Amino acid sequence: MQQVTMSPSICLAILLLALVSPSPASASITNNNGVAVAAPRVPVAFQFLQGHNDARREVGVAPLEWNWTLGQDAKRYAAQLVVRCKLEPPKYIPPIYARNRYWGSGKQDGAAATGSWVYERRWYDHGANACAPGKECGSYKLVVRNTTRELGCACRTCRGSNDTVAVCSYSPGGNFADPPY
Repeated sequence: MQQVTMSPSICLAILLLALVSPSPASASITNNNGVAVAAPRVPVAFQFLQGHNDARREVGVAPLEWNWTLGQDAKRYAAQLVVRCKLEPPKYIPPIYARNRYWGSGKQDGAAATGSWVYERRWYDHGANACAPGKECGSYKLVVRNTTRELGCACRTCRGSNDTVAVCSYSPGGNFADPPY
């Protein structure tokens, strides 16, 4: 009997697609008859991972891998945030990992959260390792930090509204005073 083996990354991709809850599609596609149909669902984890790795590729930084433990950490923290629907420091969870937080009006997904962090790139001056005066770019720096190897994220709908909070946890986080790449 012949034994078939798969690489760990293939196994992870299959597991990721099988276990991660999909988010609703935000676009439509057209079938062969010109009729608009719903686009296929994309798992939230893949949305976060793809957005991060696209931004990292643009600056020559190695891609991140999904970490289920970090995902659970992000999920617990997001569960705290949905109660008041505000980006508050964690109350009961010690900050073991570096984290990005997001709040969006209405139903959002992992691509929207990651896109908002990557958007801060416009205010980051790599030569000075600083943000433009009066602007924030720390979330972008965390997305592209070259010492970070893994991430896990979660997206949740707020209680009492249709707004969204999202959290990504990163490991290792690195020294924030150092340039990210």
